[in-house]
Amino acid sequence: MYFRMTMLLLVFLTYMMVLLGCTNNGNLSKGTIVKEENTVDKESKIEILGLTNEIRKVTSSQLQQITKNMTYIEVVELLGNTKDIASGIIIFRYQFENGEFLDLNAEHGSADAKISEEDYQEIQNLLSN
Repeated sequence: MYFRMTMLLLVFLTYMMVLLGCTNNGNLSKGTIVKEENTVDKESKIEILGLTNEIRKVTSSQLQQITKNMTYIEVVELLGNTKDIASGIIIFRYQFENGEFLDLNAEHGSADAKISEEDYQEIQNLLSN
């Protein structure tokens, strides 16, 4: 009888732990995606608001608002949600109004870094064409 009660209690506790583990992801707000890279680094979790499965189309008036001192997060907030086309690093892809693609490569997987000179130059090149 004691053995049966112990086993029943263990099964119940295991069931509850599994149930609680499955519902723990409910703490994330809607629209928030946490991208976790396969590294031990504490900064491997990057929170990006609003990544989608579709490539966002942008206009020249939107691109003209981007400055050298903006972070990738600020750029995404300005241009809108888009698709991350990379694996292990973050590359935001947008489609310019003329059909060309604009790929913004967040260096070292850090979306809160300032946009690189190369990315800023690519934006200027699209605007001048």
